[in-house]
Amino acid sequence: MASTSQTAFATLGAACLVYLFAKFYRSFAACRNLHGLKKLPGPRGWPFVGYLKAAERPAWLTYWRWSDEYDSDVVAFYVLGTTVVILNSLKAATELLEARSAIYSDRPTFGFTMLRELVGFDWNITVSEYGPYWRDSRRAFAHAFHPHAVARYRPAELKATHQFLRDLLNEPEDFHGRIRYLAGRQILHIAYGLEIRDRADPWITAAEHGVEIAVKCIIPGSYLVDLIPILKYVPEWFPGAGFKRQARIWKKEVTNIADAPFAAMEACDSLPDDSAAKPLLERMLDSPDDPAYARHVLRGTLASMYIAGADTTTSTLATFFHALSRHPAVLYEAQRAVDRVCAGRLPTFADYDALPYIHALLRECLRWRPVVPLNFAHRATKEDVYEGYRIPAGALVLANNWAIMHDPAAYTDPEDFNPRRFLRVRSGEADDDLELDPDVRDPGVAAFGFGRRACPGRHMAYESLWIAMASVLAVFDVLPAEGDEGEVEYTDGFLSTPKPFRCIIRPRSAAHAKLVYLALELDA
Repeated sequence: MASTSQTAFATLGAACLVYLFAKFYRSFAACRNLHGLKKLPGPRGWPFVGYLKAAERPAWLTYWRWSDEYDSDVVAFYVLGTTVVILNSLKAATELLEARSAIYSDRPTFGFTMLRELVGFDWNITVSEYGPYWRDSRRAFAHAFHPHAVARYRPAELKATHQFLRDLLNEPEDFHGRIRYLAGRQILHIAYGLEIRDRADPWITAAEHGVEIAVKCIIPGSYLVDLIPILKYVPEWFPGAGFKRQARIWKKEVTNIADAPFAAMEACDSLPDDSAAKPLLERMLDSPDDPAYARHVLRGTLASMYIAGADTTTSTLATFFHALSRHPAVLYEAQRAVDRVCAGRLPTFADYDALPYIHALLRECLRWRPVVPLNFAHRATKEDVYEGYRIPAGALVLANNWAIMHDPAAYTDPEDFNPRRFLRVRSGEADDDLELDPDVRDPGVAAFGFGRRACPGRHMAYESLWIAMASVLAVFDVLPAEGDEGEVEYTDGFLSTPKPFRCIIRPRSAAHAKLVYLALELDA
């Protein structure tokens, strides 16, 4: 047995050395072969292995600081043979990820072995590689969520919002849980046509856990197997192979996330008109050439909605409550804006263009504390040149959303929470007659991703946030809890969300609370 173990160790060690040598050789050759081009600025690493020092947390602030240190909006570092490029300006991000999307639409292979191969998130179009499956899933997403199609989902969004208001009336201290319930209930209905009536519904808890699993795996290099992919072949019993045992457990859960609600949807006699599942299922049935593949694409597409849909809603609404509880002047101005348009009733989507302040407030929430401060990595499929700098094929390219959204050239006093920055007074009108200022950068250009990898559900996500915020402001005051007026800390992983905090959420009056119950009666 000892001899067998020694042989296994020796074989694995040799394989790892061969793999690393090949990676180092390619990196060394690439660094020397610049063809007269400039090398991207950034911190110097060790010979061959590159920059292995962990960035100070949060990483996006470190990368942004490098732009000042190296006097460049594009910086890079090298790790184990792979070039990692950070884009710290909207100009660089749009030039590379938008204008040259044919080169930068793939996702990395290096660094995501645990997430995609071992845990089984390969069906998720956010992380899937550029190819036939991604294109077909993206096409299905676009069919369901293009700007003219999202009106189909407004009744479901409005109904879920009214239920959310009722939940806040009943349990205001549990607003964190109620936000998660709103997000899960809404996306499960829109994606699958399923009605969720219990906050402890297993599909909601499964989706939340799925997001937790993804966040643990999604940062490149979170596991050694991400840096040395050949380790995926080691058996579970092998010393140090605990990641394989963990991956097996997680893969069962991730597979269930995609399978269980899809099976429930297929078992339904009919699907509601305000669900994405109905038109997509009809589209699948019109694919006689390969129905099994069409079903596989639809399963992954709906599960991607299910996982991704909750993130933006949960994090942005938590930031919304955080900001209102710390900025009473913003709360008051937002309530006045809603009251001028919706006095004596709750907002509807008919008010969408009449409430520019709510759009400004939503934009400021997306900008001030972006949900994804450091965008998911794109992969350069071939060598490219940006302003004289060489970007090698295979490089990982990440847009630094935090830097883009806190650019002082675009936003005065970027650390301040100030929705007014997005507004201007209408020409010749009163000071409180406002409209969105087209000259101020909409943070949505970065918040929802870039190029062909931009979130295809962004229009629906934005509308669902808008109606939730407008409705909360119509009914509630949001105040700091006694002794809890300080700043709120945010997580510094792939997703940046407020850590648990307290605030007081109370109806503005009994008459305002009554509006909620009247709306629920009309929804019934």
